[in-house]
Amino acid sequence: MPIVELFDKTKNKVGQIELSDRVFGVTADAKKEQLVSEVVKMQAAAVRQGTHSTKTYATISGGNSKPWKQKGTGRARRGTMRASTLRGGAPAFGPQPRSYAYTLPLRKRAVALTAVLSERLQSGNLFVIKDFNFDRIKTKDAVAVLKKTWELPEAIIVANSESEGNFLFSMSNLQEFAFLDQSLINVYDIVAYKNILFTEEAAKYVDDVIQERLMSKKKRRILEKKDGE
Repeated sequence: MPIVELFDKTKNKVGQIELSDRVFGVTADAKKEQLVSEVVKMQAAAVRQGTHSTKTYATISGGNSKPWKQKGTGRARRGTMRASTLRGGAPAFGPQPRSYAYTLPLRKRAVALTAVLSERLQSGNLFVIKDFNFDRIKTKDAVAVLKKTWELPEAIIVANSESEGNFLFSMSNLQEFAFLDQSLINVYDIVAYKNILFTEEAAKYVDDVIQERLMSKKKRRILEKKDGE
């Protein structure tokens, strides 16, 4: 199992934390890279607004009257000038408002997340901090920790937003850094940043949650049954 150094916010070592192989010790391969790509595309599709719209045959203006009589002109019969084959007519199969969202299986998303977290740990870009424990909301203090002490150009911080509320508000104006609640861990946000900072609480929480997602449905039912007895 990966043994990760545990730091305090001043970058002093205060111990170690043991993480699971299934989440933080995965070996990268082509299949896992493909899964990461699929999950990122799924999340990007979910945030598309899909508000594009063109007028249809029913909503385009004009063409309510018959342009010429049915017979006797030598031309083909026509009931309106709004047809898509005519200049100024309704667009044929134009885009309409719709949702681009779709989902992938939970286990696929969990495997993709393990691949990203393992890669960050193996490349030395994942750090675990005991806690930030800010007693006040002060951006200057957040800058001192993240930029001066840790010397990070950019990073995403994964922590419990309830216990680290003061730190969350202190760093909210720093464009190079993002705060992600431990319960909202996802591939898209993690991939966007080179460096990841976990609090000890968040690292253990994410480890447990992802291991649970990796379980088969059969094993999950057995555990739920045992808990209910």
